[in-house]
Amino acid sequence: MKDNGCCCEDEFEVTDHSGIENPKSPRKEIEEELIKSLENQAHDLDIVSIGYTQIPPYLKNDEFLKYYNAIVFIMPINRDIIDASPSLETQKLSNELYAKFGKATYELSDKLREKGFETQVAHPSEGLIDLTRLAQEAGLGYTGKSRLLLMPELGSKLLISAILTSIENLPFSQNNEHEWIRQYCKRCIKCIRGCLDEALVEQASLSEKANLIDGKCIGCSQGCTYCIKQCIFSREDYKLIKAKQLRLEAKLREKGLL
Repeated sequence: MKDNGCCCEDEFEVTDHSGIENPKSPRKEIEEELIKSLENQAHDLDIVSIGYTQIPPYLKNDEFLKYYNAIVFIMPINRDIIDASPSLETQKLSNELYAKFGKATYELSDKLREKGFETQVAHPSEGLIDLTRLAQEAGLGYTGKSRLLLMPELGSKLLISAILTSIENLPFSQNNEHEWIRQYCKRCIKCIRGCLDEALVEQASLSEKANLIDGKCIGCSQGCTYCIKQCIFSREDYKLIKAKQLRLEAKLREKGLL
């Protein structure tokens, strides 16, 4: 699947579906009722999770980013895409999902603009910002060895988009309870073994992330999801994986190995 570490935005034509112009004098504070209304509308658009974060310095690009307050959205990848073998037809299904998600994000952006807030849409297929790391900052999950976001509800079977906004009083995430995934992914190489095109390569012993070789990855051209399917977080219960990892870490600490 498309990943912020590769050049997939070149494979997908992003359409700006904005129906409302940004306000000239944007508001900076939002009412709790409007946040709830936005979240309800997002869920109606098949968005399953929403997070809020202030963009950290390492993700900032002053040339392109208008605001550093972000609302992050998660949409599941359809089962028919996950189950399908890589092909042009699978890529067509993938592109349709990206288009749907992009359109939904613009619809939510328009809702905020209509209420007087300025917005900038980070389309799921665009390279405006590293959406995986942004979702991690929002506390929605943690970046795995495959460089994809891993989260309790969906594993890595998900897409990410975001809205950057003038709103300064969003309920920003203060911590990330999924940080334990970092240690788990150091030991696991299922996503690397699952990539039949050898696009994922281990960097070093117990490395946190794999190297992604763009020229070998066919996630952008044939909708490949092999690394997602093989990821244990996409196949097993999140709580059970966490319990096993925490037990292992406790044993290693007893032996002075952690």
